[in-house]
Amino acid sequence: MSRQSWLLFLIPVVVWSTTFYAITWQLDSPITPTFAVALRFGVAAVLLFAWLLLRRELRPMPWALHALAAASGICAYGLSYVCTYLAERDIASGLVAIAFTSMVFLTPLLARVALGTPIARATWLGGSLGVLGVIGCFLPDLLAADASTTFVRGMLSMGVAAMASSVAATISLRLNASAVPVTTYTAWAMAWGSLATVLYALIRGQTLAWETRLSFWVAFAWLTLAGTLLTFLCYLTLLKREGTARTMYISVLSPIGAVLISIAFEGFRPQALTWVGIGVALFGAWITMRSNTR
Repeated sequence: MSRQSWLLFLIPVVVWSTTFYAITWQLDSPITPTFAVALRFGVAAVLLFAWLLLRRELRPMPWALHALAAASGICAYGLSYVCTYLAERDIASGLVAIAFTSMVFLTPLLARVALGTPIARATWLGGSLGVLGVIGCFLPDLLAADASTTFVRGMLSMGVAAMASSVAATISLRLNASAVPVTTYTAWAMAWGSLATVLYALIRGQTLAWETRLSFWVAFAWLTLAGTLLTFLCYLTLLKREGTARTMYISVLSPIGAVLISIAFEGFRPQALTWVGIGVALFGAWITMRSNTR
């Protein structure tokens, strides 16, 4: 990859490593997870539209592409994140991370079925090593989990979240093939996703409450500005430049980064298996990044 592509890759890895921890600052709030997600992406969409208008870079988009942007937004910025917030209330963050690594397989498979994109052997090998590495990191969480209703509900939520994100990424490949810039369709996708999430919350009878904790709003600002605007623009641009194989490895390395965040801020004491898992995942990343596949 070029130096610019490496930067586009590393920014989401580093920032999304922190979001697993930041989301926990927003749990147990009077603001429901659905409204928290809607607010996050609604504010991000407004800020991105304002930036594009100030720079006169907002481009018109045909209604057919609006339909694709809406589908992508509902999946990526609505369903996926609501399920992630709900799952973090039911299961350990390590299990959430394990479930999310399935994107490294789901997205290339969906791209193959929907768009005919070939899947190289390095994608399977590197992805398998990555998933095994993440499982190794969080194996104690996995072994300690019991098959309770809460556990099953949490894992199902994360399965839906990973699938929704993979569907959104596949749709983004279609949008990338158009002449519409990444920034324009991302702003519309976030807006459509936020609107759909608000409508869902209202249909479910939820009301928008107010949160007084400063920690909630600190996390909100970080998740909105860095964890949404900066990272998704990098992620989608990288997807356009490099394809699914390399871009999806972000979903493997972000949980590895989350382990390091937990060591630094939560007093997590890694076991030998944790370091072995990190090594295996990094070796898988090396295989994926050095291959010529997109």
